[in-house]
Amino acid sequence: MSETQSVLVDTIPLAVITAREPVTGNRWIDERWQVLGVVAGQTSEQIERRVLRTGPEGEQYLWTGLVLRLHRNETDSYYYNIIGQNPSVYVYCVTDDSGEPRPRAITADYIDAMSHAEAGNATYPVPMPPEVYRCIEQFVLEHYTPAEGKMKRKHEQQKVGGIWEDE
Repeated sequence: MSETQSVLVDTIPLAVITAREPVTGNRWIDERWQVLGVVAGQTSEQIERRVLRTGPEGEQYLWTGLVLRLHRNETDSYYYNIIGQNPSVYVYCVTDDSGEPRPRAITADYIDAMSHAEAGNATYPVPMPPEVYRCIEQFVLEHYTPAEGKMKRKHEQQKVGGIWEDE
């Protein structure tokens, strides 16, 4: 295969980075959890968490074993996502008793992500990494077909007694 050819992928292994930050000066909470982003990952049979770093400013965790799956019937959503101002991937999480978000799935389909969030599920938009952007862009270029606009039919008109009427 030449360097100008690219391999079309429909699954992209990713890892999610989450963080726990201590909160001071707030009587209601003493820590805050965030989903910081996604990075290229490796294929794995199960989702696993490992500590990336720990310190007085909090901890960061890497969740491996997640896969972004691309579907041909969602290419219109991918298209509008990547041409938008902030291309994103969306991380679906479940929240455990301590408030920690535990990633369960990833999508680039912003319409599905909006529906998921509107249903009250934990959905975190994060910036789309450049290598993921390129894969999705290739997928869209290969499979996306813009919807044809409806053509309005011109009405035939004729002048009858000084008044225009449809035929």
